[in-house]
Amino acid sequence: MLIQNTGSMKNFIEISKLLALVVLVAITGCSAEDGAIGPQGPQGIQGEQGTPGTDGQDGEDGEDGEDGNASVIFSDWIDPDWNIRDDARVKEMRIPISEVSNAELRDKTLVYMYLRQWGTPSIYPMPGRGRWSNILYEFTFGATAPGADGILVRLSATVPEDLIDLQYAASRGNRFRYVLIPESSQSGKLDYTDYDAVKTFYNLPD
Repeated sequence: MLIQNTGSMKNFIEISKLLALVVLVAITGCSAEDGAIGPQGPQGIQGEQGTPGTDGQDGEDGEDGEDGNASVIFSDWIDPDWNIRDDARVKEMRIPISEVSNAELRDKTLVYMYLRQWGTPSIYPMPGRGRWSNILYEFTFGATAPGADGILVRLSATVPEDLIDLQYAASRGNRFRYVLIPESSQSGKLDYTDYDAVKTFYNLPD
């Protein structure tokens, strides 16, 4: 009975060794592609950020642009000088224009006249009546008739009454100013009858 048990034990050991050898061969014979891919590991610590580069050299400043009124022509306030006609009810004066030719004045320029009068800080556009109801201030420009070039200013009574010095005399504060605007500076958004708007838009001096 003891001999039989010893033999069985030896058989068991031999079988165990054989099984271990088979398992070892199976493990070493597997390739890396046979197993399933495991989960991705955590991201490693990032390296330190590099030192920022040096700022480049600033570019040179550009040239300043021209003022908004660079091509606009305007006069000082002009005292009236009724050098063409000086009647009791009609007065006319010619203002020569040297900044542009008569043809450019007539065909390529917007021409505006403004009137300053005695007793009020208001500035009136022409043609118009100014602060009076019985007279009319008008102007034409660019005429080709001899002695009629430049700007022609006309003051006339609209009723059968003589003009008074408050309406036409320089000593009474009457003044005229022209503004000439070439094609390149004309603005369709500007009300040219509003002297303050024109003065501000084109940066005109007082």
